[in-house]
Amino acid sequence: MNGLEKKIMTMLLDGDDPTLAVLRSQAGAASVASREFSGAGFFTTFKVPETSPRLQGVPRLVIGDVHATLDGLEHDAGFLLFVADGAIEMLECFIVDPAFPPDPRLLRAYYVRPIKPGGGEVHETPVRDLTWALGRKNL
Repeated sequence: MNGLEKKIMTMLLDGDDPTLAVLRSQAGAASVASREFSGAGFFTTFKVPETSPRLQGVPRLVIGDVHATLDGLEHDAGFLLFVADGAIEMLECFIVDPAFPPDPRLLRAYYVRPIKPGGGEVHETPVRDLTWALGRKNL
């Protein structure tokens, strides 16, 4: 993983939660299988060793409560970590600017949560909401 991916993954997987502990273990052993730049962000696909522990009973999970200010972008970027069949699969970075900078520098990263319960619009939050981040409660 590059520096940006490491910082974002650290934030996405931070917290005192058994689900996150398993995913942190996977991330520590994973390698980057591919990285694709879409023009509106990037997709980093991971290869997790078969010997790494898997989440049981979690066929699909998306953790997406981290946004970041990147040098070269007018608007902040968002990040989604996709988990499939109990293993980390892919990190997506998405932007609304017209183009992704060639060598983005992370200025700051922060947690977000919905402004209104059940709403799609998010705002920065000083304290991470793990219940929302892990999709354990419909807001």
